[in-house]
Amino acid sequence: MTVTAWLKARSVELGASLCTAGLLFAGLAVGVPFLRARIPETFLYSFCCVTAVLLRAAIDLAVRGGALAARTMRSAAPAASRLEPSRA
Repeated sequence: MTVTAWLKARSVELGASLCTAGLLFAGLAVGVPFLRARIPETFLYSFCCVTAVLLRAAIDLAVRGGALAARTMRSAAPAASRLEPSRA
Protein backbone atom coordinates (compact mmCIF):
# COMPACT_ATOMS: atom_id res chain seq x y z
CA MET A 1 0.00 0.00 0.00
CA THR A 2 1.44 3.34 -0.98
CA VAL A 3 1.67 6.27 1.40
CA THR A 4 -1.02 8.24 -0.42
CA ALA A 5 -3.40 5.28 -0.41
CA TRP A 6 -2.76 4.76 3.31
CA LEU A 7 -3.35 8.46 4.04
CA LYS A 8 -6.53 8.45 1.96
CA ALA A 9 -7.90 5.42 3.82
CA ARG A 10 -7.09 6.88 7.24
CA SER A 11 -8.57 10.25 6.28
CA VAL A 12 -11.82 8.57 5.23
CA GLU A 13 -11.96 6.74 8.58
CA LEU A 14 -11.17 9.92 10.49
CA GLY A 15 -13.77 11.87 8.53
CA ALA A 16 -16.41 9.25 9.26
CA SER A 17 -15.65 9.24 12.98
CA LEU A 18 -15.65 13.06 13.15
CA CYS A 19 -18.96 13.10 11.28
CA THR A 20 -20.43 10.64 13.77
CA ALA A 21 -19.19 12.70 16.70
CA GLY A 22 -20.55 15.86 15.06
CA LEU A 23 -23.96 14.28 14.58
CA LEU A 24 -24.06 13.24 18.23
CA PHE A 25 -23.10 16.74 19.38
CA ALA A 26 -25.63 18.28 17.00
CA GLY A 27 -28.27 15.98 18.44
CA LEU A 28 -27.40 17.19 21.91
CA ALA A 29 -27.51 20.82 20.77
CA VAL A 30 -30.91 20.37 19.14
CA GLY A 31 -32.20 18.59 22.23
CA VAL A 32 -32.90 15.05 21.03
CA PRO A 33 -34.51 13.44 24.09
CA PHE A 34 -32.72 10.08 24.09
CA LEU A 35 -29.33 11.82 23.71
CA ARG A 36 -30.06 14.39 26.41
CA ALA A 37 -30.94 11.56 28.78
CA ARG A 38 -27.47 10.07 28.17
CA ILE A 39 -25.17 13.10 27.95
CA PRO A 40 -22.09 11.43 29.52
CA GLU A 41 -22.43 8.37 27.28
CA THR A 42 -22.79 10.58 24.22
CA PHE A 43 -19.59 12.47 24.99
CA LEU A 44 -17.77 9.24 25.82
CA TYR A 45 -18.89 7.57 22.59
CA SER A 46 -17.86 10.60 20.53
CA PHE A 47 -14.44 10.69 22.18
CA CYS A 48 -13.93 6.93 21.80
CA CYS A 49 -15.02 6.97 18.16
CA VAL A 50 -12.38 9.52 17.17
CA THR A 51 -9.70 8.13 19.49
CA ALA A 52 -10.11 4.60 18.12
CA VAL A 53 -9.38 5.79 14.59
CA LEU A 54 -6.29 7.73 15.73
CA LEU A 55 -5.05 4.80 17.82
CA ARG A 56 -5.52 2.37 14.92
CA ALA A 57 -3.52 4.66 12.65
CA ALA A 58 -0.72 4.93 15.24
CA ILE A 59 -0.58 1.15 15.72
CA ASP A 60 -0.63 0.59 11.96
CA LEU A 61 2.26 3.04 11.50
CA ALA A 62 4.24 1.36 14.30
CA VAL A 63 3.77 -2.10 12.79
CA ARG A 64 4.66 -0.90 9.30
CA GLY A 65 7.73 0.90 10.65
CA GLY A 66 8.83 -2.21 12.53
CA ALA A 67 8.39 -4.37 9.45
CA LEU A 68 10.37 -1.89 7.36
CA ALA A 69 13.16 -1.81 9.95
CA ALA A 70 13.26 -5.62 10.10
CA ARG A 71 13.45 -5.85 6.30
CA THR A 72 16.23 -3.26 6.22
CA MET A 73 18.23 -5.04 8.93
CA ARG A 74 17.73 -8.43 7.29
CA SER A 75 18.97 -7.20 3.92
CA ALA A 76 21.94 -5.38 5.51
CA ALA A 77 23.12 -8.38 7.58
CA PRO A 78 24.33 -10.61 4.69
CA ALA A 79 26.12 -7.67 3.08
CA ALA A 80 28.03 -7.00 6.30
CA SER A 81 29.18 -10.62 6.54
CA ARG A 82 30.50 -10.54 2.97
CA LEU A 83 32.73 -7.54 3.76
CA GLU A 84 34.72 -9.40 6.41
CA PRO A 85 37.89 -11.08 5.15
CA SER A 86 38.01 -14.85 5.34
CA ARG A 87 40.31 -16.35 7.98
CA ALA A 88 41.20 -19.45 6.09
